[in-house]
This record gives sequence, structure tokens and C-alpha cells, in this order.
Amino acid sequence: MKSKSEEFKGGLYVVAAGMCWGMTGTVQALAPENATSLTIGSARVFGAGFLLLIWTLFRRKRILGGEKWNLTGIFIAALGLTVYQFAFFSAVRLTGVAIGTMVAIGSAPVLAGILGRLFFKECLSPRWFISTMLAITGCFLLVAAGNSDFSSVSVPGAVLAFGAALSYAMEGAGLRMIGNRDPVETVSLISMLSALMALPWLITGDISWVLELRGMICVIVLSVFTTILPFSLFTKGIEKITLGKAYTLSLSEPMTAWLLSALFLGERLSLIGSVGVLILFSGIITLACDNSK
Repeated sequence: MKSKSEEFKGGLYVVAAGMCWGMTGTVQALAPENATSLTIGSARVFGAGFLLLIWTLFRRKRILGGEKWNLTGIFIAALGLTVYQFAFFSAVRLTGVAIGTMVAIGSAPVLAGILGRLFFKECLSPRWFISTMLAITGCFLLVAAGNSDFSSVSVPGAVLAFGAALSYAMEGAGLRMIGNRDPVETVSLISMLSALMALPWLITGDISWVLELRGMICVIVLSVFTTILPFSLFTKGIEKITLGKAYTLSLSEPMTAWLLSALFLGERLSLIGSVGVLILFSGIITLACDNSK
């Protein structure tokens, strides 16, 4: 049983991971104009896998040596990471940013909580239910404030967005199966396998933008600061808290995305969006202070 201080520390790791993921949209907006969402997602995963492969070779350490790894967990996490890139970006293209983002982000904590309960016998406290509802409501208001395309709902797009949420939750389930291993080594294996899975989409798309200086910088930033670093933090945090709690706390992502877009892209939030941020923040704080086991 984890101590209160360990659980609190795990929560901080996950919140920090969500903040790193919140950088993704801003960096993507600063990418070259001919960079598409699918090629950016592919390059992000492939870049992370490539950099971690170099790191592994530099250390001259056999990651697969020593204590046996849970290969099923590695495969599930890598599959979830890969599928999320393409399911989410395809969903946004079909049904719009508002519906795609809301379904993907809003469903993930609930699905993660269900997976944690079914497969790992994790308890879902009353505070988790309240905090998750607050956080999802805040996300809804935040997304709705900046979009007006709720009328153009595409059923296939909504299904893809739900698939993105499920694949995102699968990443956490895979990490839980892997257990307490070195976070960077864990992310190395997952990213390298995910890079192989994403390779067909990368080589069949237009990746000429990667050869531009701005494109290279974007890929490096996306690979290091929105993939390697946050997944290492998330891996460390998920060792100490339940899946449901981890995914609700990681909703610090849209809050960070809003802050960065306001600072660097000149976007301004409406009153509804501001209320959404406050509700989302209250949900995260409420859950972060949950001491129940």
C-alpha cells in the first residue's frame, strides 16, 4: 500500500506529464505549413523512438537483459500510443476539433477508471467520481468556448475519437502491466516499437517539411518534450496511483494548452472558456488532495 506522500508525488508526476502534453498543439501550430496532423503524429512517435534508440546504444546497455519484461504490456502500450495518433487526428478531420477533442479527452479518464477496476481491481473513490465530472465539464466548456462546430457531428469521427480515448487508456493499462521498471527504459522500448508501427504512415506521407530547419526543431521538441519526457513522468507516476486518478489528473493537458496558446499564439479565452478552466482546475486540485486508498 502506497503512503500518502508517495501518492501525492505520483499525482505531481502525472500533472507534470499532462502539462508537457499540453505543449503539443502549440508546437504543431508552429510547424511548417505543409506539415499535416498525421505526418506530425508519425514523426513525433518515430523521432522519440529514434532518439531513445541512440540513447540506448550510447549507454551500451541491454534493456532486454536482466529481469524479464512483460512483453504483453509493452505491446499494448506501444499499440495504444500508435493508434492514438491516427485515431485522434482522423477524428478531428472528420467531425471537427470540438467533438473530436471532447470525446477523446472526456472519455479517457472514465475508460481508464473502468480498465483499472476490471483488470487491476483498483478502487474508485467517491472523490474520483466528483473530480472526474468536474474536470470533464471544465474540458467541455474550454473546448466549446473556442469552437462552434458541434452541429457537424460525424458518427465515424466520433467513433474514432472514442477509439483514440480507448487507445490512450490502453497505454496506461500496458504501463501498469509492465510494473516498476526504469521509466526511461520502459519508454524506450515502447517508443521504439511504436516507431516501427508508425513507419508505414510516415514514409507514405509528405515529410519534406521535416528537412526544413523549423520542421527539424518541431520534431525534436515534439519527440523530447511531448513524448519522451511526459511518458517517463507518467510511467513514474502511474506506479504510485490508480489508473483512473492518473488520467483525471492528466487533464492538466488542455489547461496548459490554453495557457500556451494565449501566450504564444495570441488566442484569447471567452468568459465560458475561463469558467471551464476554473472548473477543470478545481477538479484536478480536488483529486490531487484525495488521500483515500
